[in-house]
Parts: sequence; C-alpha cells; structure tokens
Amino acid sequence: MYYAVIDSSSLKNPTILNNYKHLKVTIQFEPHSSASKYHHNFLLQFPDNVVDQAIIDIQKEMLYSWYSFFWNDCVLNIVFDKKRYQINIPIELSSKKYTSAQEFGKTQGIQEEYLDFVKYFKPYYKIAAGFE
Repeated sequence: MYYAVIDSSSLKNPTILNNYKHLKVTIQFEPHSSASKYHHNFLLQFPDNVVDQAIIDIQKEMLYSWYSFFWNDCVLNIVFDKKRYQINIPIELSSKKYTSAQEFGKTQGIQEEYLDFVKYFKPYYKIAAGFE
C-alpha cells in the first residue's frame, strides 16, 4: 500500500484528488510561506498496482515550485512538477538523492525552510501508520 500527501494548492486542477481514496485532510497555516498562507493537505491511499500511474497523473497537474510525497514502507518519492526522487526509508539526510531533491527544489525557488523534507513528511508518515 502507498500513501501520499498533496497540497490542493499545488495543483492546476485539484479536483483530480477526487479520483483517489482520502484518509484525512489537514489545514495548516504557514504565515511565512510565499506560496500560500493556508495549505489544505490531503492524505491519500493507493494500492501498489496504481501508484505509478497516479504519480504520473498528479505530476501533470502540479504547479512549478511545489512538491508532494508518495511512500510505502520502503521508499519515499519526492515528486515535483518535472522530477521525481526515490529515497529509501529510513531516510539518510546526507544521501545523494535527498540532497539532489533539495537542490532541485532550490532551482524552483522553494524557500530553504520548506526543503527540510523529513520535517514535512514525518507527521504524515505517522498518521498513515495509524490506518494500516
């Protein structure tokens, strides 16, 4: 089973999220974010056999300078509009793939504080574990 967390503001057409199983929606207030002050984060669930197509479909709708997470017990996918990074879990902060994802995020103008992927991924990883 795979899970994802996607901010509806990161999508050209957020209604695509209606095609997938919703586990939870959280709303976060981030007053220092240059992208959006309010973030509506959808925690989704996918069977293993559809996750690759779901990533492709959602990636087509993603806006520049946003990212989303897709994961299972072994792999975290950090997905941008044009790139996807697959990182083994547990995450090694110094791994080439992790730092490459951070560098790519910088090229998209994402604020440095939002490139701490583990900080933003970990709470949803814990929430999803409660649905297993």
